[in-house]
Amino acid sequence: MKVLITGGLGFLGSNITRKFLERGENVILCDNLSRRGSEVNLENLKKEFSTVTNYEAEINDVPSVIVREKPDLIYHFAAQVAVTKSVISPVSDFKINAEGTFHVARTAYDLGIPLIYSSTNKVFGDNVNDVPIKELETRYDFDGEFGQKGIHEGFSVDAKNHTPYGCSKLVGDIYVREFGGVVNRCSCMYGKNQFGIIDQGWVSYFIIQKMLGKDITIFGDGKQVRDLVYSDDVIELLMLEGKALLDGDPDIKGEVFNVGGGFNNTVSLLELCKKLGITPKFGDWRPSDQKVFYCDVAKAKRVLGWEPKIGVDEGISRLHKWVEEHKDHF
Repeated sequence: MKVLITGGLGFLGSNITRKFLERGENVILCDNLSRRGSEVNLENLKKEFSTVTNYEAEINDVPSVIVREKPDLIYHFAAQVAVTKSVISPVSDFKINAEGTFHVARTAYDLGIPLIYSSTNKVFGDNVNDVPIKELETRYDFDGEFGQKGIHEGFSVDAKNHTPYGCSKLVGDIYVREFGGVVNRCSCMYGKNQFGIIDQGWVSYFIIQKMLGKDITIFGDGKQVRDLVYSDDVIELLMLEGKALLDGDPDIKGEVFNVGGGFNNTVSLLELCKKLGITPKFGDWRPSDQKVFYCDVAKAKRVLGWEPKIGVDEGISRLHKWVEEHKDHF
């Protein structure tokens, strides 16, 4: 089987690339190497697998690669990933996340190639902040019907204060489903190969800053809650989706899944700082920040038999070990 992965040398892409290469599959990558750590991920993969092929292509060139390679399955992870950058450069954000994803999805559809897309919980925008919440000592939590259950796939994505990033990812989200692909609205993923920065990959970023002895700034009061999902769990789901699409499963085409750790794997920023022994500084709230977000993952379990297996403490321990092993790169 030939698999094409856009953003294949980023955090999620490099992890699933390794899984497919270990299975002996033919993997074609499209990654422009713009993200910090992508060259390290490529170097590490090439040390183990001589068959790694990467097109150092921009998003608008990906359709031509698809036509040339004619893969059996496509995973589309290439994206502009930072909310803050989308506010500063909304046109660039739109061209990559919305326009770029449209062309990838359309090309896959025209060639009859199944497509799986990594979206985000930011597509729900500020609507999440309309859900009643309660304030506890170290965290906020949903109050009422969403408490200890989380946000399901049918929750409103109505246009209300999304930030440009949320808007552009939602556009891609809609087009991928329109063309029969599978969408994953991911919560906070973390794990190996994640070179976290202040704008994205915050669990990894916290651990890296702690290792370097640098200050950490929390934007807001730190009681914001997210559900953490470890990369190995996400990869398992993505591969289940790929198999289902290739098998022609009628329950998967055009579907969307909320992907996270669920309520049992929630943590606030303050709670994570305590786990890591960090004393943070504080800054102003970021635009449209969601005080609470965690996924209801019941649909993925019902349709694909998937649920997260790696708990927060185990996942942080694994990530901490990986950061220590790669400290020369930070």
